[in-house]
Amino acid sequence: MLAKLAFGNMRKLLHDYAVYFLTLVLGVAVFYAFNTMSIQGDFLRGDVGETLSQVGQILDGLTVFLAVILGFLMVYANNFLMRRRKKELGLYQVLGMRTGQVNVVLALETLLVAAVSFGVGIALGVLVSQVLLFVTARMFATTVQHFSFFFSTDAFMLTLVCFGVIFVVMMLFNWITLRRVRLIDLMSSARQNEKQFVRRLPLSIVLTAAGLVLMGVAYWRLIRDGFPMDNSMQGGFIITTVMVAVGTFVFFYGLAGTLTALLTHMRGFYWRDLHMFTTRQIASRVNTTALSMGVIALILFLAMTAMTTGMSICNTLNAMAEKGTPYSASISVLPTDPVADPIDLEAEVAKVGVDLSAVGSHATVRIAVVPSELEGDTSTLQRISELTGETIPKGFEHAMVGEVVSLSDFNAVRALLGMEPVSLDEGQYLLLCNMDQVEPFVNGGLEKGFSVTVGAATLTPARTTVIDDASAVLQDNGLGANPGTFVVADDLAASLPTYQQVVDVMYAGPTEEGDAALKGLEERLGDSLGERSALTTVDTVTSVLADGTTTTGLISYMAIYIGFVLVIACAAILAIQQLSNASDSAGSYRTLSELGCSERLIFGSLRAQVAIAFVLPLAVGLSHSLCAISVVNELVSAFGYSDALDGMTLGLVLFALVYGGYLALTYRMAHGIVRSAVRTTRRAL
Repeated sequence: MLAKLAFGNMRKLLHDYAVYFLTLVLGVAVFYAFNTMSIQGDFLRGDVGETLSQVGQILDGLTVFLAVILGFLMVYANNFLMRRRKKELGLYQVLGMRTGQVNVVLALETLLVAAVSFGVGIALGVLVSQVLLFVTARMFATTVQHFSFFFSTDAFMLTLVCFGVIFVVMMLFNWITLRRVRLIDLMSSARQNEKQFVRRLPLSIVLTAAGLVLMGVAYWRLIRDGFPMDNSMQGGFIITTVMVAVGTFVFFYGLAGTLTALLTHMRGFYWRDLHMFTTRQIASRVNTTALSMGVIALILFLAMTAMTTGMSICNTLNAMAEKGTPYSASISVLPTDPVADPIDLEAEVAKVGVDLSAVGSHATVRIAVVPSELEGDTSTLQRISELTGETIPKGFEHAMVGEVVSLSDFNAVRALLGMEPVSLDEGQYLLLCNMDQVEPFVNGGLEKGFSVTVGAATLTPARTTVIDDASAVLQDNGLGANPGTFVVADDLAASLPTYQQVVDVMYAGPTEEGDAALKGLEERLGDSLGERSALTTVDTVTSVLADGTTTTGLISYMAIYIGFVLVIACAAILAIQQLSNASDSAGSYRTLSELGCSERLIFGSLRAQVAIAFVLPLAVGLSHSLCAISVVNELVSAFGYSDALDGMTLGLVLFALVYGGYLALTYRMAHGIVRSAVRTTRRAL
């Protein structure tokens, strides 16, 4: 009998709170699908299996973190439903059921919910993981080979453990809730008033204003200081974070009274249609759910920021990698002794068995450095600032713009790239710079005739603008950013200490053959040079782009994973609250209908309540996110890319689809609850 009762209750709840079950199903599906990364490498071409294994380990840890957050939200949702069912549970005891028997019913309901949602979620997750395999192949720039339907036991077990713990905690809280309340409390719960956190209007206004001030000051601090770049900045960042969190909660605690006060003074609006009823309903709900709204706003902030900035950073990293690889390969050495005779890098490469002439055309570049930059004297950018009166772009206050290449070496690089050579008159220099944030600032100094001392010579600019084409990248790397390199006469460059020696190569044949010819060169060359080299690297376009693809793939997965899980959890909480409110207020809507109020006004009021319940925490979270995104964009721009915001479109679209979908589904279900109450009354009349 108890099992039959539990099964009937589950069917009723499934009908009234389908959003709750949908969330559990989606949660299970997403957890399983995103944790199949390790097994996906078996179906992909190339050496991505090990990479995906590492990514999978990171996602396993992230899964546990997200499971904790989702668990807290789901437990809250379950407790919310329990509070709404107090009268039902009290009725069971009035009819003769013991507390232990009611606990058994609740435990059976939870187990049924767990079994159904987990089973459907795993089935959906298995299907999603098959599609995710092809998405993974695209992200990691490879293809699927020998595809077959797969199932990951590891992902299944991890998902089972995470959700098993969540459901056990739900059962425990249900048992505690039932034991702590008296029968009279259960039976009279429908007539009990909700606790009012803030009663006095002046205090409500003060709290609202205080919350806005705290959030505003936190925004100002974040924009001023940016994200912490070293340990000395972490304390200030923690203070800023605490201010945002406290300001959010204080704002919601005072919002209900402030909202009521503002709207009641707008008499033309307040007394028209059902605006008074709608205002009171919204104020009451905001007042009693202030804590949960604050939590949801902060989690939505994290979700939006993760999804949008994650996509943006990926696009930026991809653009940086493409910009930073104008050559087929670059061989680089950092000499241990800068003042010693330069290393003959071509000869050293030939000594270890690689004939660069057979691989393709190549150019040797010796990069020197202006000693004043290394010695900590006033930097080039600081001197340009003093000359022009312009402020150094944020993030570049301590940037070194002191590398030097000879005119001959630079023209050899341009010839390798198929570009025309450049020339210098005596006493002149050229400046290479390809970073969007720095270029206008440096160009201002060149227009003013900024002079630089190299050795015993004082040089003036040969042109009033920097060289920012592909030749500004002197070697393949994942950043492709050059804040400033001077091109000077050969004799001046030769008089300066060596900072780095590079050989850039353009393959004569297919990329695969060129990469094969240079395979293992980095290790052999490093061993051959021994203590003469502090660092030896061989970067090919293939390796640079592969490293970049791995990084962007991981960031993309984490951004979508974090954002999706957090959004569906928050949206589910809001949906359950609104469906419960609609059910509780069915009598009020019935009364309005009996008094002659039209369905248009009734459903308009319901639509406004549901929309505002979703929009309020979203607006606060969006405000937090926009501030954080602007700082992230500024940080990304420091690497030379000022269009990072262009990559956020996909993240915003995904967020809008998930959150908007929950909003639409919640309204349709609430509409059905209210319509049933209203039309039942009219049939009775």
